[in-house]
Amino acid sequence: MEFMYILVPMFIGLLMVFVENAKKTAHLPRAPFGADAEVGPQEMRRWAEIDELERQREG
Repeated sequence: MEFMYILVPMFIGLLMVFVENAKKTAHLPRAPFGADAEVGPQEMRRWAEIDELERQREG
């Protein structure tokens, strides 16, 4: 029963932290892992360079 005196306030504290975080981030976009990032020509060039390096390594 004594562990409940520690466990219950800990869960309440965690709940409060999650609620505050949800309030702070409610207006932010929800795309995970940068899925909403724009892919520009420089990023396409990097991908092409990586593909070329992988081909050279394989062959």
